[in-house]
Amino acid sequence: MSTRGRRKVALALLIVVTLACTTRESSTSDTSAPHAQPVAARTSDSLALLRLHERAREEHLARRADWLVAGQADSLLSDSGGRVTISPRERVRAGFQPYFDASTFQAWDDVVPPRIRISADGQMAYVVVEKRVHLTTRDSKGATQAERTRFAWLSVYEKQGGEWRMTAIASTDRPDSP
Repeated sequence: MSTRGRRKVALALLIVVTLACTTRESSTSDTSAPHAQPVAARTSDSLALLRLHERAREEHLARRADWLVAGQADSLLSDSGGRVTISPRERVRAGFQPYFDASTFQAWDDVVPPRIRISADGQMAYVVVEKRVHLTTRDSKGATQAERTRFAWLSVYEKQGGEWRMTAIASTDRPDSP
């Protein structure tokens, strides 16, 4: 099976798993909430968040910081490396593009399917991700170095104007095994 075919199968499995989790969650306490979101809307939102997750992979592999920030809110709260920052979209783009320009990705793959949780009213969500990233990068002298990193992060989304926008991200990383 081709890489594209395997990706489609993997995405289909992610959708099935997410729908199963969403349906189970929405059939318990969430539907008793005063402004609970209907199951069909929760399913649609889960699929939209999965598409954003898959799009982030494409944005990294294409090395397009402009695409990456297009799905973000006007500013992004980031918690990483023991610091909390709030950056406007343009600063996030400007920070990512040199990293993308110097990097060639060999892997940007989920270790486990993303875990998605949507608020009862359907206006906020979070996505928990565990990803392995293997790349080569050029240092300031032009030398190529291999990097293998395991990332884990939690992305927070708000629905703004009917669209999901990333508003915050908390991230950790550690070296990955070969």
